[in-house]
Amino acid sequence: MTDALPITPSLAAPLKNRSGKHRGAWPFARGLVNILRGGRGGPPPQQPAETQVDIHRQPLRTALDWHQDMVALWRRHPTFGPGLHDDLKSTGLLPRCVILTARDGGPLCFRYIGEPTRRVFGDRWADQNIGKPHLEDVHGAYAQAIDAQYREAVEGGEPVYNHLVITGLPRPPVNYRHLLFGWSLGHRRQALLALIDS
Repeated sequence: MTDALPITPSLAAPLKNRSGKHRGAWPFARGLVNILRGGRGGPPPQQPAETQVDIHRQPLRTALDWHQDMVALWRRHPTFGPGLHDDLKSTGLLPRCVILTARDGGPLCFRYIGEPTRRVFGDRWADQNIGKPHLEDVHGAYAQAIDAQYREAVEGGEPVYNHLVITGLPRPPVNYRHLLFGWSLGHRRQALLALIDS
């Protein structure tokens, strides 16, 4: 048989008196009782993850073979139009693309979102974003980071090839490469095609 330990007056006072200098002991005591009774307590609060986008420029000569096929298509199509779309379909490259266009000086808006991007962000995200400006994406930090790359491809007249690592999305870090192609028909109409390899 186990003997109970007596409670001395100095220890009993804080338990009986909830006011005064011993008030801070109560949360600790309740937590200790909860643990002794087998409770685990609630999970620690999670800090909201901050989205971070690391963009690493790659030399175009290191692009994959099918990326190089797209470079040849881009050179064959100095303007963005139906002929390019037909060539993308016939070569099997269309499902790997994200296509954005801007009209009347407006923002670049999603027009087509292919499979690699859908795998990363989900079909629901993709379907909700068709027709919307890319800067209104719910992943705002990502949209802001990628915007300068889009503008460079449209305004610079050369493909832009990057390796990206994105952390802070509601999933493990995302690694992918994109090859960006832009068309600018004056300042009022622009188009961008992103060829994605994830």
